Amino acid sequence: MPSRVELSEAAIPLAELLRDVVSIPTASYLEWGVRSYIRGFAERLGLAYTEDEFGNAYVRYQRGRTRRPLVLGAHMDHPGFVVRERRGQVAELEFRGGLGAQFGAGERLRLFSAERLEAAGRARVVEVRDANGRITGAAAELEGGAEVVAGDLALWDVPAFELRGTLVRARQCDDLAGCAAILAVLERVARARTPGTLIGLFTRAEEVGLRGASAAARARLLPEDALVIAVETSSMAGGRAEQGAGPIIRVGDALHVFSPAMTQWMTSTAQELAVLGDGFRYQRKLMDGGVTEATAYDLYGYETGAACIALGNYHNAGARSKVAPETVDLGDLEGLVRLFVRMFETVPAFERALPSLKRRYDRLAREAGPLLRRSRGPATS
Repeated sequence: MPSRVELSEAAIPLAELLRDVVSIPTASYLEWGVRSYIRGFAERLGLAYTEDEFGNAYVRYQRGRTRRPLVLGAHMDHPGFVVRERRGQVAELEFRGGLGAQFGAGERLRLFSAERLEAAGRARVVEVRDANGRITGAAAELEGGAEVVAGDLALWDVPAFELRGTLVRARQCDDLAGCAAILAVLERVARARTPGTLIGLFTRAEEVGLRGASAAARARLLPEDALVIAVETSSMAGGRAEQGAGPIIRVGDALHVFSPAMTQWMTSTAQELAVLGDGFRYQRKLMDGGVTEATAYDLYGYETGAACIALGNYHNAGARSKVAPETVDLGDLEGLVRLFVRMFETVPAFERALPSLKRRYDRLAREAGPLLRRSRGPATS
């Protein structure tokens, strides 16, 4: 059935939507606060919401004639501590995610109850546990009347969300900014009543090994003919990308490169937007600072691409081994949303992207053939 949209409600501005999502405490296997927000968002728009047996969430928009489904996927978790046990005024913590062990000592934490995600006080890291130079856990001294039990969250005590011009500073941009981008796309296409099928896939436990995405891909839970795009924030460290220079068409990651057909379609769509003269910019990069869920989808046979925005202070790793808010540019995020909306509007163009490029090279070869033959020179043995 066509999706129902309550047009009487105003659209949520992107900055407000981003603030709402990135401010929700989350960690691997404790993503239900983000998932609850996504469900409420879908219900407000009258969009179908489901969950699979692994706890991944799906929001589906469908209207009009049949087209290949476009799937936009992002993960709902972010690196953080989880309380293992409390001994007096000391909490033993497990770290879920990837961060060097040079971070953490002496840093303050914000505590949240796992059940209600309510603030439960603060603590200070007094000892970092590590293996192979990576944080595995910590001991933290509880401050004041802090109350925690096993399973509660302990996240870095940095701003949940700040907006300075177009620069966003937040505790959890990766990958909650990607989740916010997908929700914005769903809202815009639903309000425009654009024909087609769009699925937002929100996965779990990415930071501990791409588990939610791998489980969904292996179980064949996406339509077999789906065009899948993994949506991320990706480290710009080492000059990998420029923050504020637009969304990034990601051709691969640290392990794998993705579908040439998808990458070409994304690139040609971005080129079309760039010539409109309204300030749209984009980048095309490998972004090999980590591994993304696109690798899982691609290896299980889905037609897969990836896109991201440049992330500063990846996994809260700031300067001089100090924890800091992650950063993204709001303009980059808006550009990412615009790119996805245009791709959804032009899904049939996917089938033409590579043939169109091949025709260009056919023409070049035909035009160059006579000159190449005439200028060949003497044959060599």
